[in-house]
Amino acid sequence: MQEFKIDKKLITLMKGCLVFFLAFIVFGFLLPFFPDNEAETSGTAIRTTILCTVVFGVFSILTWLTIRKLPYVDVVIDDDGIWYKHLGKEQGLIPWKKISKVKERDLLQCLYLLDSNGIKLLRVEYQLIDFEILRYHLFEKINTKPSELECSRFTKGYHYHMFNLFGVIAFTALGLYLGTNGNHLLGYGGMSFLVVITIYDYAITAYGIEINNGAIKIYYPIGNKNILISDIAGVHIVDEFERGSRTPEVWVISRQSKKPFKLKKLGVDSNLLFAVIRKAVQLP
Repeated sequence: MQEFKIDKKLITLMKGCLVFFLAFIVFGFLLPFFPDNEAETSGTAIRTTILCTVVFGVFSILTWLTIRKLPYVDVVIDDDGIWYKHLGKEQGLIPWKKISKVKERDLLQCLYLLDSNGIKLLRVEYQLIDFEILRYHLFEKINTKPSELECSRFTKGYHYHMFNLFGVIAFTALGLYLGTNGNHLLGYGGMSFLVVITIYDYAITAYGIEINNGAIKIYYPIGNKNILISDIAGVHIVDEFERGSRTPEVWVISRQSKKPFKLKKLGVDSNLLFAVIRKAVQLP
């Protein structure tokens, strides 16, 4: 039996955020009463009050609901299954054989454990301590459908390429606009930097893979990379932290490369991509 508990630092952080949001609501209410406030006559103060109340009010409600939920997300696993700690095994046990799929929910920062009909049985939070260990247990205990393991090609959708193209065009246009209107530093300097960063990130990010003929072919916007399966030393799921959120990636370790090949968001959950590659490589 093994327990996985929520990180107490997260609860403290959420409480701090709640205080911060409430402070802005109070500030919004007091703004019209500040002395010598010219905005009061123009109605700006009233609009600011309404904006603060609505925006930070919504944030406060969501934060409060999250704080109330966090004490009940701890989970326990053993050879029989998984359950919420506060329910106890007798009442909350979900047998491993009942779980058919693990669904990633990146925006919600959690995993959904689903039955064969796609109904959610349990939610596993990314913020659990030793979450990586729990995820590997889930992978070992839950059997992926054989049909899903037969997939050999994964790729990002066309929207990924269009989004990057739009970003380059938008930053370029904004830079030219700012530069021609006298803001040379921000226009030609700042926007050029953003364009370079966008192009560089796009160029080094894999947008697809194909598994066949004893090799894995990884597609990049500029050139492709063939990795012999016999050269693969390991396959891992690794969490990259971007803007405070976990982004799961599959790392393919090749004996012929000093750096791992990082695969993420290829139109399929990372846990399924991990299972398919590991099956192809025939790692234990």
